[in-house]
Amino acid sequence: MSSDSMILTVANRLARHPPFDRLDQKLLDRVARGIRIRYLEPNEIVFRMGDKPKPEFYVVVKGEVTVTQEIDGENILIDVCDDGDIFGVRALLADREYLATTQAKDDTLLYVIGQQHLEELIRDEPRVALFFAAGFAADLPQPRDVNRLEAVREARRQDKQTSASDHTRRVDPVRDVLTCTPNTTIRDAAFMMGERNVGSILIVDEQRIPVGIVTDSDLRTKVVAQGRDVSGLISDIMSSPVLTIDDQATLSSLIATVMKKHLHHFAVTEDGTPTTSVVGIVSEHDILKTQGSHPTVILSEMGRAKTKQRLRELRDQAEELLQQYLEDEVGMGFLSNMISEINDTLIRRAIHLSLADLADGGQQPPLPFCWMALGSEGREEQLLRTDQDNAILYANPGDDGGAAERFFLDLGERVVEVLVEAGFKRCPGEVMASNPKWNQSLDGWKRYFSDWIREPEKSAVMHSNIFFDFRPVYGDHALPAELKSHIFEQVDANRLFLAFFARNAVQNPPPLSFFRNVVVERSGEHRDAFDIKARAMTPLADAARVLVYDYGINIYGSTAERWQAIADTNENLARLAGEAAMAYEILMRIRAIEGLSRGSSGRYVHIKELNKLERQTLRNTFSVVKDVQLMLTSRYKIDFLR
Repeated sequence: MSSDSMILTVANRLARHPPFDRLDQKLLDRVARGIRIRYLEPNEIVFRMGDKPKPEFYVVVKGEVTVTQEIDGENILIDVCDDGDIFGVRALLADREYLATTQAKDDTLLYVIGQQHLEELIRDEPRVALFFAAGFAADLPQPRDVNRLEAVREARRQDKQTSASDHTRRVDPVRDVLTCTPNTTIRDAAFMMGERNVGSILIVDEQRIPVGIVTDSDLRTKVVAQGRDVSGLISDIMSSPVLTIDDQATLSSLIATVMKKHLHHFAVTEDGTPTTSVVGIVSEHDILKTQGSHPTVILSEMGRAKTKQRLRELRDQAEELLQQYLEDEVGMGFLSNMISEINDTLIRRAIHLSLADLADGGQQPPLPFCWMALGSEGREEQLLRTDQDNAILYANPGDDGGAAERFFLDLGERVVEVLVEAGFKRCPGEVMASNPKWNQSLDGWKRYFSDWIREPEKSAVMHSNIFFDFRPVYGDHALPAELKSHIFEQVDANRLFLAFFARNAVQNPPPLSFFRNVVVERSGEHRDAFDIKARAMTPLADAARVLVYDYGINIYGSTAERWQAIADTNENLARLAGEAAMAYEILMRIRAIEGLSRGSSGRYVHIKELNKLERQTLRNTFSVVKDVQLMLTSRYKIDFLR
């Protein structure tokens, strides 16, 4: 085979896989010319955990490479790389030792790409830089396609790329699990739990396949509180189905499930599915013992907090945990989910305390209501304690609307004050539930949105940017669901609104000057700092908002989740939307690190203090902002608006 045909073969193989599928032919050929081919025999080591990085990274062409970590003297398999997978990039970019050992599973062919070519790709092709930057937070190899992750990869996706220790740490299940059949009486099951001094019992069929679970909490709420006859069957009060796992489930996957689904017990089955027999059980208590302080501890304590001061202490702990996870380079998806759940729990507790105070004075909610988070918290992106954006939506009152107004305004003022005590500043623009304007009935909110959509003048569009990101946190979720449906109907009937909505999203152009320098503040308190919120994050958030309302995508999601939903809805935008999602999460990370290091909101980033890779990564997000804005300008014919 001639040299040219070999280069063509290499280039064609590379072009099948990201990020090389994003290269133009000239750059792809240049990379292909510099590639070295390496053959591995079965069990041959590429690099070992703890080794210093080699000036190269690797693409698997044929065969498989196992990735293992040594934990407490035991080698744990944490990944398998096969055709098209890339590994060895993270250590090279970070200039730190390898965090895992890579070894050929069988006869394997690798493409070896030198550090010089990696640096050229990052410099010359922004989309490749984003691909690597998005995987830079991962402690393990960058997969080529998250939809094809298997086994441990699936756990990694669910964990949102939590730290390496949590990826590999296992929770030891209780093997001597207490079980009974569905025909056991409540009395007998409760006696068995008391005899064994355990907090739960699994209900299984003849093959020991789990069909339900009953906890001591169920006995209190479903039996004692309701005066139920204890001679009835345990199957009448069991929770079903049971969430099942295998004995290899990672600590981080269990933490994520506890946080998201509020489940506290997991049945361990032979293969992790609900169709095989029970071999053990894992409780939240077991999880807490495995990793002392983590999000579920904070959530649990927050749900029991009695004072404003305690809420602040717990939110301080959450911020310390956030800083630790950022230093460990945990993925942004997990972090935003974690902090949003903590923030929501804090808000719900603040509402509970406020309602209790009102009840002590003889006042009860006169109507169903919902507390709504707005802005960044509405998008589940408020990693740091910036100012509040919230509102109250309550059901339409009857004749005595004044009583409802007074009650909910009093509630809003009390909750806002608790949140202030917990470290969340008041909104300078008074976009809070303590403001009568943003404490309204369902009809009142419908009128607001109808007016903004029908007459999209400047202030209306400004309000749209805040209020279109509402998300229910506490109360009757049917109310915001009805409001959302109303908004979609109004947008569909007034399509011109989207053009004004989109025009607002392109007001801040990509933040590079004529000489390709990052645009920074020239005077005032933030001189020489870059406004990452206004100049990079907001354009991407605004654009995603426009498109989800255009497509009628009915989700309460983050900007990254909105972009992913857009990619799923319109295949023509799939690549750009995927890049926008990656770029936004990178920007979130930079802002969070800046804010924690300076005790600020992180909005103003000091460019000169970033390292070369961080500056280049930041610059590369700007090309995505530019492409997104060009797409909006074309799609909504913004140039024709006067």
